[in-house]
Amino acid sequence: MSFNSFPYLLVFLPIVFCVIELSRRLQVPRLPQACLLLASLIFYSYGRISFLPYLLGSVLVNWIISRWIGRSSGVMKRKALQVGLCLNIAYLSVFKYVNFFLGIIPRFAHFKVLIPDFPFPLGISFFTLTQIMYLVDCYEELIHPNSLFDHATFVTFFPYVVSGPMSRAKRILHQFPGLNGSKGPSAEQLARATFLFSMGLAKKVILADVFSNVADFGFSNINRLSGTESWTIAMSYTLQIYFDFSGYSDMAIASALFLGIEIPRNFDSPLRSTSMIEFWERWHITLSSFITTYLYTPILLCFDRATLGTAAIATLLAMTVAGLWHGPSWTFVVFGVIHGAGLVINQYWRKKKLPRFPRLISWCLTMAVICTAFVFFRSPDIHTAISLLGHMFGGTNVFGHSSFKIMNGEGHRLMVAIYLLAEISGVLIVFFSRSSDQLQRGFTPNWKNAVATATLLLLSMLYLNSNVARPFVYFAF
Repeated sequence: MSFNSFPYLLVFLPIVFCVIELSRRLQVPRLPQACLLLASLIFYSYGRISFLPYLLGSVLVNWIISRWIGRSSGVMKRKALQVGLCLNIAYLSVFKYVNFFLGIIPRFAHFKVLIPDFPFPLGISFFTLTQIMYLVDCYEELIHPNSLFDHATFVTFFPYVVSGPMSRAKRILHQFPGLNGSKGPSAEQLARATFLFSMGLAKKVILADVFSNVADFGFSNINRLSGTESWTIAMSYTLQIYFDFSGYSDMAIASALFLGIEIPRNFDSPLRSTSMIEFWERWHITLSSFITTYLYTPILLCFDRATLGTAAIATLLAMTVAGLWHGPSWTFVVFGVIHGAGLVINQYWRKKKLPRFPRLISWCLTMAVICTAFVFFRSPDIHTAISLLGHMFGGTNVFGHSSFKIMNGEGHRLMVAIYLLAEISGVLIVFFSRSSDQLQRGFTPNWKNAVATATLLLLSMLYLNSNVARPFVYFAF
């Protein structure tokens, strides 16, 4: 079930809210949490119930290992963690990377490997990393192993189980007593949640889906593109994936707020960044935190001492793994390597205290790296990415615009005007508006915000009603 669908907007979310509010008034111990767990399982299995055993099996195994970690000490405790990490990595690899690595063998050997066709459970990349963080936190005694009921509710929580934001147990578990209490969210909290949800929905169906039309056209007609058009395509996809994932995160946070639960924010105007370090402090914040805490730091600790060189190696390795986490493709590996190289250069520049570029130049360089990386992220293969980059950085037909004339000529003039207005609005929002987090935290219920919320919801509903809803980009991961 997708947040940008009428079943979720008009049926699932209102029913879940009403059921949990009713269960609070019945004052049956932990009944609201039981209702939430059931709702989360229904949400996850909607459309394909065969994926549910994969999620529940992962939850059960990780809960057993967490209890093992909790009652062990010394070497045995470390072994329990190692078993848990290996099982999670193997579980993710079987469904996501077996085909990728087995597909490499024929290139080096004169025989073919029969590649199994494993199903790809929805959200496996996210709920697996969530439980890895949980096991490590149990090992470091940042939290105590919880009950199976609490663990299942935490992992399967429907706002983030499919695509995040990634949440650590200590951020969520302490809120369950409030969920099970007799008081639900206040009217102001509900108003704030509605406001945030409307922004997220508008980001997705009005802005992201409009930019996706431009990006899809460009990636399907690379040989026609001029240099200017190629950069426009790359920037359009960058804006598409930002509004797509940022919109999803806004709706996830808002959905949790409707139930009185706060989950971590995931974006903070990342496309205004003037360095790659700043970009990863603002982009997919929960993944960035995971990379730093659970990848970069352990890799760095493998070296005898931390130096600029070992930090560079740790950064490159961590970002390469993070790139591969997105999917079993060389394009994602290159995506990670580009970001890793950008971070290494930033680290070196800061450590050596080299002269700073003017802010505008720094932003342009940062955006060039980000757009280049996203070309690989979007492309089906390396050849396609290199072909588009050749047009972006090539010296022929720099300022042509014939392809855009063809694209615009395929639609009705009114629709072209609407799409153009949405694209201009998206650019202005990215670079000049306050972030969603700033807007919702500064939100106060008044008639202006009520009108703004109603307008966004109405426009989003009209777009949903007149277009086929596109899936979220990160549903593929």
